Amino acid sequence: HGNKLVIPKQWYQRRVRAERIRQLHKIVAAAQKGQTALKELTVWLGGLFSQEAYFTATRQSVAQCKGYSLEELKLQVSVHSSAVDLDSSSFGMSGLKLMGAVHANGKLAITEDIMTDLVYTKISWVRDQDMEKRSGKQITLPVYLNNTRTTLVETLKFCTDQDKFYERGVAILCTPLS
Repeated sequence: HGNKLVIPKQWYQRRVRAERIRQLHKIVAAAQKGQTALKELTVWLGGLFSQEAYFTATRQSVAQCKGYSLEELKLQVSVHSSAVDLDSSSFGMSGLKLMGAVHANGKLAITEDIMTDLVYTKISWVRDQDMEKRSGKQITLPVYLNNTRTTLVETLKFCTDQDKFYERGVAILCTPLS
């Protein structure tokens, strides 16, 4: 069958478990150092046990820190090629996969690639009145746990100049595993 390398599913699952354990150790170590260290931690969303809880916890953290009500806070997202500085309202995530689109120059665009990496994603919880007014079109994309698309985790808004994202089934995955 040619030179196609097939990795046994068990090996891949072991690697993912090892990554999860490594992340849990980082979270525990950061938690022992205090809230500042925990906040500065870049999280692999696909390696968490409850991705929805992460979004809820980050929102609650910002509301408590700033003295805002939860209802005042809206989610703002930006994608970067490497880690960026975070303020008290922001959190960093790695390992997200974008299906059917690519993020370049601050905008989403349709691509023929099946999946592209969102290397570093910064989420910020911002009061509606303080949100950056973004010019141009925005698209709201679903964030699913994995490629089965049965578990919706969150929705994120991105800038774009194009249409047809929904028709092409563009979505974000926390992990490419099913």
